[in-house]
Amino acid sequence: MKEKYPRGMIVVQGLVMIVVSTVISLILISPIYLFEIPVELLVLIFTFPIDLIPLPFNWLGLILFPVGLLIVTWPNYTLLHIGKIGLRDREPMQRPSNLIVVGPYKFTRTPIYLGGILMLFALVIVWSSLIVFLGSVFVYAIFRYVFIKREEVILEEEFGDDYLAFKKRIRRWI
Repeated sequence: MKEKYPRGMIVVQGLVMIVVSTVISLILISPIYLFEIPVELLVLIFTFPIDLIPLPFNWLGLILFPVGLLIVTWPNYTLLHIGKIGLRDREPMQRPSNLIVVGPYKFTRTPIYLGGILMLFALVIVWSSLIVFLGSVFVYAIFRYVFIKREEVILEEEFGDDYLAFKKRIRRWI
């Protein structure tokens, strides 16, 4: 069977991701150096509006962040040790060898994305930041409309009726 995503394409995708993340990092850091914007001003921008969620209520994020981390760790353990799915097959957009329906997958079809989004929103609560909230919504949209959408197509192609039954039985998020 011919691979739909050859290894060379995966390497190119990885390099593109590295270049894009580097460019975004430089864009985010450049105002400090190019325009001599004080770091304090950037802190004010990223924590705007200040005290949207006042103390001690924003500490709820300190509880949600480790919960999100556990939600990310549990499905990774399930995929690696119970499902015997290797690291390469777990990468986004890859064709998995097994359909895993145990562990956290009994409750949600996308536990890794769910945990990541929960951690982002925990940071929104801790920092009480509208800017971070908007960034988190953007990340959610990328997860939902790019990664999850494509991965569901791959799973339907790979596992057919088994995945459709799983999809009908288990909700995407919770």
